[in-house]
Amino acid sequence: MAGDVKTKYLAADGILYAGRTRLKGLHVSVAVAGAALIIYDNASAASGTAILTVSAAIAGSDYLTFDNGIIAENGLYLDINGAAGVTAVFG
Repeated sequence: MAGDVKTKYLAADGILYAGRTRLKGLHVSVAVAGAALIIYDNASAASGTAILTVSAAIAGSDYLTFDNGIIAENGLYLDINGAAGVTAVFG
């Protein structure tokens, strides 16, 4: 049985989810070209294993989906690095 799908928006570095989960998608808004956000498999700080890095060559927004999701054993932590805002879909 599938679990609940959750979303969370962040406009600064922070915890997306504390605990085991599966990252299913992202909506990324970038105000300045060159932003490179990183999502870590960690629930408390920008450290541990980077499970996803998204670099933006131009300003704008995009939605990324991951068919089977990306498993994070310890949680999801977002290091926003110049992105204007990120909405994560997980569960």
